[in-house]
Amino acid sequence: MFLKNLILPAFLLLSICTPAQQPWREGEMQVRVYPANADDYLTLRQLSLNGDECEGFLRYYLTPGELSLIESRGITTETEIADLNLWAESFGPRGVPSGYYTVAELNEIADSLALNFPDICTLHELGIGTGFYTLKALKISDNSAIDENEAEVMFDGGIHGDEIGGPENMIRFARDLCLGYGADEQITSLVNNREIWVYYCVNPYGRENMTRYNANGVDINRDGGYMWNAEGNSTSAFSQPETKVYRNLLCSNQFVIHCSYHSGTEFISYPWSYRANPTPDNAFHDFLAAAYAENSGYTDIPYGQGFTGMYAINGSTKDFGYGALGAISWSVEISVSKQPAASQIVPYYLKNKASMLAMTEYAGWGIEGMITDAVTGNPVAATLYIEDFFPLGNDPVVGDYHKFLLPGFYDLRVEANGYAPQYLNQVFVPETGAAVLDVQMNPASGTFATRIIACQIPNNNFNDEGNTPAATGRPDNTRYSLGRMGYAVIDMGSPVTDGEGNDFIVYENDGTPEGYFFYAGQTMDGPWELLGNATGNHEFDLSVSGLPDARYIKIKDDGDGQSQVADAGFDLDAVEGIVRTPPADSTGFIEGFVMSVELGEAVAGATVSCGTWTTVSDDAGYFIIEADTGNVEICAAYPFMYMYGCDSVTVTPGDTITKDIEVRIMEGVTKHPHSQGIVSVYPNPTCDFITICIKTELGSREYQYSMMSPLGKEVSSGELEYPLTTLDLRDLKNGLYLIRFSDGESAWSEKVLIR
Repeated sequence: MFLKNLILPAFLLLSICTPAQQPWREGEMQVRVYPANADDYLTLRQLSLNGDECEGFLRYYLTPGELSLIESRGITTETEIADLNLWAESFGPRGVPSGYYTVAELNEIADSLALNFPDICTLHELGIGTGFYTLKALKISDNSAIDENEAEVMFDGGIHGDEIGGPENMIRFARDLCLGYGADEQITSLVNNREIWVYYCVNPYGRENMTRYNANGVDINRDGGYMWNAEGNSTSAFSQPETKVYRNLLCSNQFVIHCSYHSGTEFISYPWSYRANPTPDNAFHDFLAAAYAENSGYTDIPYGQGFTGMYAINGSTKDFGYGALGAISWSVEISVSKQPAASQIVPYYLKNKASMLAMTEYAGWGIEGMITDAVTGNPVAATLYIEDFFPLGNDPVVGDYHKFLLPGFYDLRVEANGYAPQYLNQVFVPETGAAVLDVQMNPASGTFATRIIACQIPNNNFNDEGNTPAATGRPDNTRYSLGRMGYAVIDMGSPVTDGEGNDFIVYENDGTPEGYFFYAGQTMDGPWELLGNATGNHEFDLSVSGLPDARYIKIKDDGDGQSQVADAGFDLDAVEGIVRTPPADSTGFIEGFVMSVELGEAVAGATVSCGTWTTVSDDAGYFIIEADTGNVEICAAYPFMYMYGCDSVTVTPGDTITKDIEVRIMEGVTKHPHSQGIVSVYPNPTCDFITICIKTELGSREYQYSMMSPLGKEVSSGELEYPLTTLDLRDLKNGLYLIRFSDGESAWSEKVLIR
């Protein structure tokens, strides 16, 4: 027994201490590729390698095997960086060249802006990325803490971590907006009349480790869900925490214009990136890109469609922003060098600042208004179809919508679940500013799909128009072809509840019915429950899944037929959710406690939501909330400890139902991939003590640690002793803590759960 007690800790130490993960793939190098003709471009496209278009060449990131594959096709190459892992290591513990901000410094500036300008600047923690980095964005507006009837615009940078100019531009822009408010007339007007989001470092792991990828080795700008196609090491649409956060930020706001900043060339690139056909909104993208170029400090920055002006890619953020949400969405390549000299940081920012202000101004041009219930006057969540442009949604809470349009006359159709469509013809848009058009919706039956969240046509199919909006709204004999073996993830706008009989109707309305599989889920990422397979128009019953309700559905083609032809795959016209009318007295109450599964105790200060109602649990963790009758979903969230949980309950009219909500820590307590094979922490979870083990002898290095509370306050710090350091945690409250380690050359973090 004594021997077992000695062996077990040693076994645990060996299993916990793992080899260091490299920020780039093994042997990866940066290579210039020089295609000589159209056949070379086609060959490279078919190889599905990771790279970008530059001025006069393609820049690829290749392993030795991938480089051999290109050279075997007779295509000329030139190696720029022979070993990207050694190159990244050369930047030392700061991760970026001298003169550039580190991730910690970017966060410090963002914290300072929110602290010193609280009326106009709010810091939002969006989620946790790979490497346990907190993903943050600033919202700057005259009432930044609330959502107003104002046009929204977003700027982001650093999605590729080695393209270090974007985050520098972002944080300087945010600082100038705050400092200029009240002193600069243009900035003051824009802050008063716009909601400006600055997502200043999309991929902090990549920036701190000087790599294109996140900690999982995935190119985030190939992981987007719109026309995803397994590029950039992506395993599925929105497979990474960074892209989930990015998607959720775009979906929960209504950005008129969205600019994402990159480096490696100088170019303004707009959709499509995945196909050569221009978008229906191409004239708007073209006009605004010309305005960006004209206002910039560049002599002659080119602009155009990504597929033809740069290089074809699938899964880009701009294709999602436009294709799924109808935003003017593009990327701006700000410098030929990915790491310009520090002396060029401010000049490159100043080249773009006036253009960023111009885009913020243009976000409020075109058409705008409020969409409300004609009877109650309350906001209504709706989808706007303007001519044949890609549709957009309004703000479901405030009710406002904003769309950039060029001057002229336009026909509009407004659809909303539970309301009759509204048709408005020949609406005039002026040369400057916006036409204001409020819309009152009259209650009526009907619940239909509102937008496509993700889709794939395997290997693309340019013989088909890729008309994804045709799958939304009411049946109209306009269809989106999924592609052979393709799929679409669709948002119904609100949960469809399981009732008596069938709950969904799929419309194909095609003379040649085709087969498909139909799935349902409660989140954009599933898990997906199969409701069945069918051919042509068909109804499906949610009860076979065991789900009480489902807001999202996934339709996948069954694989029959050819792939590279027009109308390949199942032709989807519409999806209808069958909604039953609740009783006249349609509300009740739910009461209970928010309970932490890991901590085994009630959670005070958690936000509880059910439908349109929200409340906060009191000091004892107790809550009571109004709710619609029938089978409803109730959720609780406690962001300081990354806790979240949902459950369903049946509410009867006028009654109070008792139901506790269990919340779980969303990010598990796991070994950090960058522990360098040196440090391990155990036991984890713990109650009173933890031991920090250093596996190798110290030599000339000294290891430091800093332990942070769930609210970001340092609770303990010091130097680690070899081989063991024990920390007494008995005076600390239960929760999820972060321990940050450093050895003078690198730094990494571990999560520790005290319960």
